[in-house]
Amino acid sequence: MKSRKPGTSPASGPRAGKKREVAKTLFCCAQLTTGKNMVWGSIPTQPNFLFPSEPFLLEEANLPPKLAASLAGKRVTVEILPEEQACTRRIQLERDISVVRDEEGNYWNAYQPVRLLFADADGKKWRLPRRWMNWPFHPDRPEITSRAARAATWQEELHLPSHWDLEEINIDFMEAAKAGGMPTVVEVHVAARRPIKVLWRDSTGTVWRIPHDWRRRRIRLPDYDVLVAQDIPPEVALKWAGKAVSVNYHPGSLCCLPDSYRFRDGEGGKWPVKKRDCVLLDYGNREEYRA
Repeated sequence: MKSRKPGTSPASGPRAGKKREVAKTLFCCAQLTTGKNMVWGSIPTQPNFLFPSEPFLLEEANLPPKLAASLAGKRVTVEILPEEQACTRRIQLERDISVVRDEEGNYWNAYQPVRLLFADADGKKWRLPRRWMNWPFHPDRPEITSRAARAATWQEELHLPSHWDLEEINIDFMEAAKAGGMPTVVEVHVAARRPIKVLWRDSTGTVWRIPHDWRRRRIRLPDYDVLVAQDIPPEVALKWAGKAVSVNYHPGSLCCLPDSYRFRDGEGGKWPVKKRDCVLLDYGNREEYRA
């Protein structure tokens, strides 16, 4: 059998951080030792990158509170690493965090999306969410500040987005590889006139902040005619038209559609429906009808 050739697309290529064997081709990863080894050659920069003005949005990318407060609303220079398709470049293990090894022992790059990096005053590099590049950035949420009269905490279930999306909010590389796309339980913290905080605990017990708008959503689906016009089978549209369902959605992620939700029909089908045609009812994993 021939080894995997360059040009593999991200859909058919490896998932970074996973170690498995497919058609006698081993996917593996090499952990970075220093930030300066993360990239190769010249690095494009954007000298006038504008951070969101609310410090809590920076904290949702797991920047320390003091650093988040100092950067909120500021313009800085960031490094931009372009998207890179899998198996297009031979690599050296000590220079890349994710690699593909073919059965002949050759190492190739794994897929990487566009990446933004910021170096603080101490030279430490931080990842920044890609969706911050689309300015003005507005978090995809109806309420960013709690209206609760008192502090409260509860647990919710959700599916995490891809490991690439976890990595870009500075979650540990290996923990992101283990948890990407998996169901989990998070803690939701609310307090009077404070931003809603969502915390996730990885397999080592480390607690990470994740964006509030990654919580599951309760939406009301549009009527029958709208669903059918979006190529949803008539029998599915008849059953689900106008009903409230619970969906996973991660704005700005690689795993979700930018303009559509996906709902399940209870029989294995998963159907996209335009966000603009749905009514966002609430966040959380409560359900009127199972989605």
